[in-house]
Formats: sequence, C-alpha cells, structure tokens
Amino acid sequence: MKRILLATAATLMALAGQAASAQELTAERIDEAARQAVDSFNVTGMAVTVVSGDDVILTRTYGVRDVRDPDTAVNTDTLFPFASIGKAFTTTALAMLVDEGRVDWDAPVRDYIPEFAMSDPYITAEFSVRDLVTHRSGLPLGAGDLLVFPDGKPEVSDILAAIRHIPPATSFRSEYAYDNLMYIIAGEVVARVEGEAWADVLDARIFDPLAMDSCEARPSVAAADDNTITQHSRPPGVADAAPIDPRYIIGDSTSPAGGISCSIDDLSIWAQFWLNEGIAEDGTRLLSEAQVNELWTGVTPQGVSPLLQQLGGTHFSLYGLGWTLRDFHGQLMVGHSGGLLGASSYFGLLPEEDIAVFVSSNVSTYASSALALQLLAEAAAGDEAADWIGVLHGVYTRSQEMAVQDSGAGDQPDVAIEPVRDLTAYTGIYMDPWYGAVSIEMRNGGLFIDMSRSEVLDAPLVPVAPDRFVARWPDRSLNADAYADFIIVDGQVTGMTMEPVSDTTDFSFDFGDLHFTKQ
Repeated sequence: MKRILLATAATLMALAGQAASAQELTAERIDEAARQAVDSFNVTGMAVTVVSGDDVILTRTYGVRDVRDPDTAVNTDTLFPFASIGKAFTTTALAMLVDEGRVDWDAPVRDYIPEFAMSDPYITAEFSVRDLVTHRSGLPLGAGDLLVFPDGKPEVSDILAAIRHIPPATSFRSEYAYDNLMYIIAGEVVARVEGEAWADVLDARIFDPLAMDSCEARPSVAAADDNTITQHSRPPGVADAAPIDPRYIIGDSTSPAGGISCSIDDLSIWAQFWLNEGIAEDGTRLLSEAQVNELWTGVTPQGVSPLLQQLGGTHFSLYGLGWTLRDFHGQLMVGHSGGLLGASSYFGLLPEEDIAVFVSSNVSTYASSALALQLLAEAAAGDEAADWIGVLHGVYTRSQEMAVQDSGAGDQPDVAIEPVRDLTAYTGIYMDPWYGAVSIEMRNGGLFIDMSRSEVLDAPLVPVAPDRFVARWPDRSLNADAYADFIIVDGQVTGMTMEPVSDTTDFSFDFGDLHFTKQ
C-alpha cells in the first residue's frame, strides 16, 4: 500500500465513484484546513492523515516536535501519543481472543481476574468484560483518575485495590460515565489470558501483522525515542506553549486506557484496517466480521452535545466497545477523541463514504477535534458543512477566559480571610478509602497540603471562607486548582472534602470523589 503526500489521479478516480460530497475532500483542501487549524489554535506540532479505502488522500505534518528546538520539525515518522483513541486497540485485542473462544464478552471479569471486586457484591459478581469497556460501571465520571493524573504511576494491583472502595454514583449499567480505570483492568484481562504483558500482545497481534512498525504501547519507551513529540501545554490565558513536566507522561501499567504512540504513517494503516473491516493490507483477516460488528455496536447511550446537534445534525450517540457511534449529517460516524496533558487527537470514520480522518497534535487545545470534524463534515455534507474550526476556536477561547478568572489571575483574585479557628486544628493525616493518605501541615506560618500520591499536587492552602481553603498548584498549566472543605463536628475537625475550583478543569482531576477522614 503506497502512501502519498498529494492526491493522485487514481485516488480521484476512486473517489469519483462515491457520493458527490466525498469529492470535496481533496489534498489541497485538507492542507488548507490543517493550516487554518494550526494558525487558529497556535499549534506547536500536528500530523494529519485522510484515507479512503486503500488510498491515502493526504498525510502531512506541520510545526515542530519541541518548541525549544525550532529545527526539530515533525515528520511522518514522528511518534504521537493519541491517548484514549488507544482504547480501541485494547478492545481489538480482546475481540481477537473472543474470536478464538478464549474470552467471552459477557463472562464475569472474575473469571479472568479472581481478585476483581467492586463496592457491591452483586455488581462484582455480574460485572462482565463488556462492562469494562462500555463506561456503564455506575462509578462517577473519571472515577479514580487521580491515581493516574497528573503524575501517578500506579500498578494494576493498585487499581484493583482502589476500585472496591469507590462508591457508585448511579445504579449499575444505568448511565454513561467515562472511565479510564476499567480499561486498565481490561488490558489486564488480555495479559492474563495471553500469559504475557499487554504491550507484547499488541506487538504480536496488531502492530506486527499490520506492519505498524513505529507503534509503541509502552509510554516510557515512546517518550525516549529519538523522533517523538514533546507534549506541550500553556496556562490559561498564556499564548506560548511550553513542554510539560516529564513526570506527566502516562505510566506503562496504565497504557491500556490511552498510552499508545504511533507515527501518522502507521495511523493511516490503522484507519485503512477499519475501513476494510478488519482486513490487513495483505488480505489477511485479523478480526472476524462478527467481531468488527460487535465493536461497532452501540451499548451505552450518551448525551449529544448542542454543537453536534446544531452543526452536525446529530440525534443520537452511543458508546460501543472502544468507539463512539453517532449520526452525523445523516450518516454513521464512528470515532473517538483523545487527550493527555500536553497532547490531543481525534479519529473519525464515515464508513458509508469510505473516509477516515486521524489528527494528532502535541499541545492541549481543541485543534485536533476541530480539524477532524471539519474534514468529516465536508466529506459528509460538502458545501453545507459548518465552520467547525471557527466555532471550536470560539468555544476554546471562552473556556480559556473562564479558566483565567477561576485561576485567581483575572480581575477576581483570591481574598484571604481570617481563619475561623487555629490553623493547627486542621493539621494531620487524612485518609480516603481509595486514594489513601493526604497530609495537612504547617509550613511558613500557614497550612500546606501534600497529596502524597502526586509529587506536583502540593501547595499552600489559603483560607477563603469559613473552614474552606483553596490550593493553587504550582504548575499553572494544570488548570486544576482545588477547594479543600473541612468537616466540623462538635467544634472538631473530623474530615475533608475537595472539589475543583473551575468548571473548566478536566474531569480526570476527580477531587469531588474524595472523602477524607482525619486520623
């Protein structure tokens, strides 16, 4: 399969036999839209590929791998981490084991991981492999992600020990709530059935057969590669991006939830694999037709965003097994977004148009989603496509403005009050059942919080209301400041809860799920 940088006559002839709207997606138009997205969002580096069946309409890269070195241009071999889009690799490996009769989607997880347990015995007994990958566990949104974010490196055993202590937010299987920890456990199912590490399974079952030679499922290895991007972020309201703290690179043990890196050339192969319904370039079927359909069957209803309703004519959205499925301009769209601290990606397919778009960037913005949705909309709706890049840039700008105000750097800075009780009353060790210990100490005449599992979530506590303090973390690019609210019983401090200061904070900083008891 020959990948090309510009549309060839053969590509255009192939497209000519499809719906008229697909003809609008030329190499020239893709490049124009990509440059618009790069400029609008001030993107550091980006890679995009658009494929149709066995043809690559365009694969192109923009910008640099690292802002500290303007000569490190991104190229088509540069590794990009694409976060939660990698969940489909985990479900694909599981589907291959289902094809072989070694895993059953509806078998209890305990058949494969005997020590697996949720907070309720009934849920533990009923919790299936399918439940691991469809975000219907009943746990809160992003439950337990503070074990991982921003710099946690838990082992799978730590995850298994924690989830049994996280109380549900809804009844089992009743509502959608995005969950990363369950995908880590899904990767462990793969590892235990195969008897080898999840990353090695992906090498043998997916990367090698598809000749995706650049792909690496161990984030520590990808980050050390000579041709890998540096992840970048910027504090709210700051124009220039800067490299993230290297400690934010996701841990190897948590990679099944979103730690794979690949070059854009190899991601074009992955896109073609799905347009060809599980068949490799050499004609080998790696995934049965039944399992392709299984992965692309909606399981858990999701809410539809107003933007998708207004701009994409979307009426429904369902989460399948590692994929989101929705209607988009009257067609089926299958895809997934991905976001890490300092990187963002989007992968979308229109099977009826035989078009797939993969965009990845090395900075935390909406640019990847904006460009991908722009191209998919033009493929599906032609001249009727909305200006996704412009609209999402406006949304991003407003979000940044709100984050600036919430950060204490706007026109409403923190105003410290006189504490209502002696600060030493708050000091001590506080325990949460799933997170563990947090320390509240006296430092330099004031309170200080040490989040224990994280080396970077340590900060002074400023009193802003009776028994309420705010923690402004030193790394301002995290946009994850938190309130600490102390629980008072009979005049004594007995516990503490937390919550994000800003609605713009990423859900993975799930401070609201913490319920500390003072020891």
